[in-house]
Amino acid sequence: MKIWTQLNIDVDYSPSDPGISNWFCERTSFPKADLKPGQILRYKDPGGLFAAIRVLEVSPDKVVLGYGEKTYTLTPLDTSRSLDKDGRNYTNFYLNVWLQSQWIIEDSPAFYHYFLPKERIANFSEQDIKAFKASSSPAAKYIVGRWIYSVMPGEDASEDFSKAQRLFEEAAASGVADAYEMLSRMYSRGENREDRMDLEESTRLRDEALSRGSELAQLRYARNRIGGVLDAPEEPQKVLEEILQRTQDPNVSPEWYSVLGFVYETLGDKKKGEACYREGIAKGCVRCYTDLASLLMVQGREQECTRIMEEGMKAQSGFCYLLGYNLQEEEYEELDEHQKYRYTATMEERLKRGARLGEGLCAYFLGSNYFCGILGFPQSMEATAKWLVRGAALGDEKSCRLMADILESDNPSQEDLEDAASLRLKALRYGDGEQLEAVRKAYENGLLDNYRDEIEQYWLPEEDEDDGRWDAYV
Repeated sequence: MKIWTQLNIDVDYSPSDPGISNWFCERTSFPKADLKPGQILRYKDPGGLFAAIRVLEVSPDKVVLGYGEKTYTLTPLDTSRSLDKDGRNYTNFYLNVWLQSQWIIEDSPAFYHYFLPKERIANFSEQDIKAFKASSSPAAKYIVGRWIYSVMPGEDASEDFSKAQRLFEEAAASGVADAYEMLSRMYSRGENREDRMDLEESTRLRDEALSRGSELAQLRYARNRIGGVLDAPEEPQKVLEEILQRTQDPNVSPEWYSVLGFVYETLGDKKKGEACYREGIAKGCVRCYTDLASLLMVQGREQECTRIMEEGMKAQSGFCYLLGYNLQEEEYEELDEHQKYRYTATMEERLKRGARLGEGLCAYFLGSNYFCGILGFPQSMEATAKWLVRGAALGDEKSCRLMADILESDNPSQEDLEDAASLRLKALRYGDGEQLEAVRKAYENGLLDNYRDEIEQYWLPEEDEDDGRWDAYV
């Protein structure tokens, strides 16, 4: 969890001469203990241009300031505001306030409860991740492992997955229940140093996490039980009753409203599902923006979907940065040149932001647009490879599939065919059932010899093909 320790008031200024780019800052700092409601804050103002700042409210979670007729709320997670700007004597002045804060890293239920949403980790700044990397505590190792695995795998994803696995193993050995759950996810998707899907080991690790009280494991297991996947019984009605009981607790994690909406959808009650997603959003669940936008999209409620995705972008939902991705090429060509430029620039910025937040689909559409040279994106194999590799590292099956298609085109070498086959296997692990026959054919042709054990155990024909091996909710 993050706490704030000090309020800083900065007056930044720079000469307006275009030939000079020097910046200067006068800072006035106030420790939290010195701030009181009703206090007028006096600060260094070299231009003498700005008004008084008033303290309206002070608490461990926030400080509320008054400036002019407006109020500004700062929190440890929303730390800065620009209050005013003006100029004098060929100099531009800017009045900014920001909170100095620090992470409290501790092995406590409250700490792991706080980090249930992936979005809390996806929004880390460089300073945030440095603070966790500097700590040797098991809790910090777990958070760094989750950041590497879920948000920032690089070009060599296998190496990064191995680093994350080691950190999870060290945290688990020290008793971090959620680390067992993350290891379970890695084994269910073949994202481990062995590069093998192992559902038995995944189940064992999940059960260990559950026995140790991991709420992260409880959330995923509830989803698995709704659909009866990954060695979980199919019992949506029972899950519904359990979550309804949970949500009677005023301190329940908002993440449960995402699961509650999903179970209502599964049971055929879309209206109640939608209501749950909206309640989850109101309570702070960022994932519910994805859930609600997806539901509205399927129902053809485009205007409502657009509004929710716009709100979701403000809440830093990676999925919501897809807004506008599906413009048809014919529609794009009907735009004037200025509109074309704005659309392409906006989509490029959005999709890159979504990919940085760990949304693989955003990386896929970047790679696809660069590959096809559509919607104003220049054709570039270098950019295509960069973003499809990123999408695959983030667990996006579409990225794996397109990379495989590219490798198999234009007189492929034996190495190209083997790489394409392994990418199709990866897409299959991620839930693209259409890759099953291609994987079986590649296996028969000797292109997946390194994965014979996995394929023979999980992917060859069985009497019951619908064995519930896929989990779309990791």
